[in-house]
Amino acid sequence: MSQDQPFAHDRYLLSAELELRSLQPADAGLLASRLASMEPWQSLGFTVASLERYLTRHDPGLYRYRILRTDVLAGVVAVREPWLRGACLELLGLFAECQGKGLGQQILAWLVAEVSIRTQNLWTTVSETNHQARRFYAKQGFIPIADIPDLIQRGSSETLLRLPLSGVKPVSS
Repeated sequence: MSQDQPFAHDRYLLSAELELRSLQPADAGLLASRLASMEPWQSLGFTVASLERYLTRHDPGLYRYRILRTDVLAGVVAVREPWLRGACLELLGLFAECQGKGLGQQILAWLVAEVSIRTQNLWTTVSETNHQARRFYAKQGFIPIADIPDLIQRGSSETLLRLPLSGVKPVSS
């Protein structure tokens, strides 16, 4: 964690089995392919090409990391900072075989530690049909702020969630 520069490192070791490494362009194709075949991205109509563009486009305010579990690619995390007096978790995608193992909690704890000195909020959005993610974020202390219809897909809503960073910390595993 750095007080002056968010996400100052290319590598973060979160535990003996969990590591984050800066996303490299060579990783984007595989990640995009896996995400496009998963919910909610599949139902929302995201293509491999659109996800690959998101993962590789030049964007100085977006920090993207590969998630590695015991040196095996497990997913991706992308965070925008600054965003609305805080940071925004734009993407947390864990492959199905890596879900339910506490990795999301560890990543969220790292993220809170990384941004809480400089910011007041951690934001994210969740699709109305992504019940698993809704339960996860609620358990971590995120508060629903507003529904945003048609944000990603016409006829579908996203919910803006906020985690106040003054005294509220994620549940540890």
